Amino acid sequence: MIPPRFEYHAPKSIGEAIKLLTDLGDSAKLLAGGHSLLPMMKLRFAAPEHLIDINRIPELRGVREENGQVIIGAMTVENEVINSPIIQAKLPLLSDAAKLIADPQVRNRGTIGGDIAHGDPGNDHPALSMAIDASFVLEGPGGRRTVAASDFFFGTYMTALAENEVLCEIHAPAFADGTGYAYEKLKRKTGDWATAGCAVVMRK
Repeated sequence: MIPPRFEYHAPKSIGEAIKLLTDLGDSAKLLAGGHSLLPMMKLRFAAPEHLIDINRIPELRGVREENGQVIIGAMTVENEVINSPIIQAKLPLLSDAAKLIADPQVRNRGTIGGDIAHGDPGNDHPALSMAIDASFVLEGPGGRRTVAASDFFFGTYMTALAENEVLCEIHAPAFADGTGYAYEKLKRKTGDWATAGCAVVMRK
């Protein structure tokens, strides 16, 4: 099916994206990788009048380490998570688990922040983020706030992210030497969403 007609916006900054969200209200949706939203629009399960594409905001991309914390931009795609030397060394659970997500096409376009913000329990990063004690930096008209992953997910497609907020960064403490970890998921075939998944981190 063809999605309903919509107006496209491509802000160049987080502030511009927040202003659009505030001005347009619930008629607007953020577009990250698009692998969840666009199929819903084609099926007419979602019909936003405005799409705000945040792919052109450079400060939402990249991986860095500061004071023992790994900081991942929300628009970092799964292949960047897989190949990041920082994540491989400091949060290897994430890089290993990202290899199991869907297929190469999805991993090239799908973002870690989109996976989290969508709030789908069938996605991989909600469980992973709780296992690694992650927290999320959200920015809205009133500034930035930080929400622990354990407090972010309320239920299926329900999160602490307000309609006029943008998920900017994922923070997680770097693994100490000797940290054990595992991620397993059950799915019908390669590329499917998980029927069940489990992420475990064991710290000394």
